[in-house]
Amino acid sequence: MKNLLLALAIGLTAMGCKDREPNPNVLPPATQEGKNTAGCLIDGKIWVASSKYVSLQGGAGNRAYIYKNGNALVQIDLRGVRNKSSIFIRVPIENFQLNKEYILPQAVHIDENICSFRTGEYTLYDFIPSKGKIKITRLDTNKQIISGTFEFEAEDKDGNVVHITEGRFDRKFD
Repeated sequence: MKNLLLALAIGLTAMGCKDREPNPNVLPPATQEGKNTAGCLIDGKIWVASSKYVSLQGGAGNRAYIYKNGNALVQIDLRGVRNKSSIFIRVPIENFQLNKEYILPQAVHIDENICSFRTGEYTLYDFIPSKGKIKITRLDTNKQIISGTFEFEAEDKDGNVVHITEGRFDRKFD
């Protein structure tokens, strides 16, 4: 009986491991399967997004729209595993094409573009125009999966710059 209970306990524990947060010390691979992974390097240091973050009602969340005229709106909202840091990207793209690299900003009105990094101490860094790019490698509106890569430079109110490189995301969206 003890062996049966032990086996049951081990089995239940192993099943619970499936939903763990990603390892914050390893940049997740660039995938296109809706695995809810994301990460990048911030000034050369690994930053990994939580796989469990779901925006609350009124939150930004992950979204992707393709309009009849061929334009798209992509919005990625990532929260860090280790602390309350976040990366938020919102970019309208004219004449959207998969696997095409777009220089940021893309919109005629620069205020429609948002690429920001917020530290765990709530210092906000906003992107520097023409110092970033995004590539969407998968946009599946049926399965609600958006995947791609990004990088940008951002600056705080005091002129301090962060370099966000090797960014990748593979997210489900609303």
